[in-house]
Amino acid sequence: MKTKNLLTALFIFLSNAVYAQSFYEMVFHFGGTKPSEISYIKAFYLLNDDGTGDMRISYTGATPGESFIIECGLKQGFGLDKEKNYDYSKMYYTGKDFIYVDRENKPAEFPPITFWFKYNEEYDQYDPWAVMSKDLKGNTLQGLIDELKLLEDKDFTKEFVLTYFTKDDEIYKNLFATNIRALTPEEKKSKMYFLVVADTDDEQIGPDCLKDKEKQLAYFKKIADKLEIGFIPSELSGKELNRNNLLQRIDAITPTKNDIVIFHYSGHGYSKNDNRQFPYLDLRYDKDIPVREGDEINMEDVYELIKNKPGRLNLVISDCCNWHLSMSNMQSANIANPRPSPVGLSLENMKALFMDPNRTSLLITAAQKGEVSAGNAVSGGIFSGQFRDALQKYMGINYQNITWEQITQNVRTQTVTVAGYSNCPRPENPQVIGACKQTPVYKLN
Repeated sequence: MKTKNLLTALFIFLSNAVYAQSFYEMVFHFGGTKPSEISYIKAFYLLNDDGTGDMRISYTGATPGESFIIECGLKQGFGLDKEKNYDYSKMYYTGKDFIYVDRENKPAEFPPITFWFKYNEEYDQYDPWAVMSKDLKGNTLQGLIDELKLLEDKDFTKEFVLTYFTKDDEIYKNLFATNIRALTPEEKKSKMYFLVVADTDDEQIGPDCLKDKEKQLAYFKKIADKLEIGFIPSELSGKELNRNNLLQRIDAITPTKNDIVIFHYSGHGYSKNDNRQFPYLDLRYDKDIPVREGDEINMEDVYELIKNKPGRLNLVISDCCNWHLSMSNMQSANIANPRPSPVGLSLENMKALFMDPNRTSLLITAAQKGEVSAGNAVSGGIFSGQFRDALQKYMGINYQNITWEQITQNVRTQTVTVAGYSNCPRPENPQVIGACKQTPVYKLN
């Protein structure tokens, strides 16, 4: 009963959570027609919505000395059609370059393993489909999946965790070795101010911006609810979008030193021939009229206005282009995810990011100067989605001692990767269309 109660306390995002991780346990084998010829492989793998993952394989030999645990990272990829274009109906994760977990991280001689998934149109998700490897000559081997289980919180017992992990691993520490401390009554007086600005009426990108607005509001409200702190939202969109209204909304935010302020912009942005690396926000309601000085504001100016308030955590985020004014946000491919696991997050990790007594301010935008941002009406902006995915990933039970630097680095890396699955004008030659180059830029104080 103690284990069950502990797990219940730890997994704080349950039935109403926004999931972004899939935990599987799989037993599979290659070759052999007789039971005595078959070597079964038992694997635990974690898939993140950002296209990364980890795999552990547990092998039980005849003696303890013959048993081992090995691990590797997983990298996402997609099938190709006859014209060598991405076929998003087939997705895979490949793991190679294994190391021993329980033998001082020594390299392990183990063949690469690839898990394939098929797109399920009915549920808009990927389902496990096949497992493959290669022999010593490089020939492809088709494996057989003997058992497959999507893991839930109740599956993470001590016995199960120690099958694949040691007591030094973050998952074990988070589940069984960390004293969970709820927020104090004083900490629960903190508030999260959230101002979302979205160009929802724009003919080109309005639906994308609307999706960003909805998803960001829902996600950060859930974080505030789980921390048990107040959530104070404010919106600026549609015909109300202009510089004066934006400045009034910012001025209306009145945080104390214990509060959190989050600003998110989704709309048109552009750069100028100046030294500013962050974009100017295009705040014209009517994009057919020329830009006037009062129709724009640079993201760094928004950042300074918010940073000058006394909040403990300031996040200033923009999902927009950072190129010349005539360019527009590009439409990206809509890529589904594997079926998520109903497994929660670490309260300690949430507190480390959002309740740190050391004051932190972050300015981050979707693309560096000379690049466009990509998104669609189903998922919203690639960058906004990767920001949520990074938060969800690092607040998970498999991490400890997380920082905003880790979050921003992950957002940057994965936005570059995911954007590459869509096509955009090339920065060096706008007449040439190729894989999108979208590199977030940030400033962390």
